Amino acid sequence: MNRYCASFFARCIFTLAAVFLAGGANAAAPVEESANAAPLTAGGLPGAPDKKRSAAEQLFDGGREALLHKDYAAAEQAFRRAAGLGYAPAQSALARFCLSGVAAPANPDEALEWYQRAVEQGDADGQTGLGLMYAQGLGVEKNDELAARLLRQAAEQGNPLAQSSLGQFYRSGRGVESDEGIAAEWFRLAAIQGEVVAQNAIAAAFRDGRGVEVDEVEAAWWFRQAAEKGDPEAQANLGVMYRQGLGVHQDDIEAVYWFRRAAEQGNSIGQYQLGVSYSEGLGLEADAGEARKWLGAAASQGLSEAREYLQSGQGPGPLIE
Repeated sequence: MNRYCASFFARCIFTLAAVFLAGGANAAAPVEESANAAPLTAGGLPGAPDKKRSAAEQLFDGGREALLHKDYAAAEQAFRRAAGLGYAPAQSALARFCLSGVAAPANPDEALEWYQRAVEQGDADGQTGLGLMYAQGLGVEKNDELAARLLRQAAEQGNPLAQSSLGQFYRSGRGVESDEGIAAEWFRLAAIQGEVVAQNAIAAAFRDGRGVEVDEVEAAWWFRQAAEKGDPEAQANLGVMYRQGLGVHQDDIEAVYWFRRAAEQGNSIGQYQLGVSYSEGLGLEADAGEARKWLGAAASQGLSEAREYLQSGQGPGPLIE
């Protein structure tokens, strides 16, 4: 598996955990308030029962509410009780909780058990989570064919993270025959639902003509969707579009804005481009010290372009080892 592919699935795992811990029971979308949700006690668990909803559903709602208040102990307790009652969404939620490591050390073995129970009931979140575990070899032996099969089952149910991940399988030829056109279609379906990794991927597809016709305007639009949500890779990519005038009016000031946002999140391309901007006075006043700072940060992450720039004499001085 190449470095980009590994990075892609690592980002998917991060998305799975981060959105979940932000309060989403579904790994791909924020929780919507339910008019039938049971009232909660101070500990985040259901209070008076709601006869319209099962005990498991009320426990699950209590767990989601506890997550919104970052009461992880109450959330885990609620999910565990609902999962024990056989409620598949709670089983998937508990599995994600076991992987997150927020209330206790991460436990992939227990996560695997709960995901498997959810998958037996056809739960899309469970299929996605288990598929990503097999894609990463996280707590299990890596199995691309099984991962692709699980992700397809979830993707066909409309799960955007599964759609995004399946797109990467088709792009890289993991577990399926490589097909850029099919990859782009899965990325597009996930991107429409707001999945950030897919938005960056479909933007790159339009920029590079991978499975779709080159369309720089469409590429810039999708990069912006992800960049405005805070995705550093998309921010760096959007900055390059502005620097080069691809799909947008050429604007060095706007490019620097996006490079800085990416760089401050540790993105090496953003750091490199910001360093070049300081070195050459593109969109801001030249500053050799700031140039060296950002180029050095990118070089320290292994970005060869930054190291070469510093050592070539183009920049503010040679890199000091």
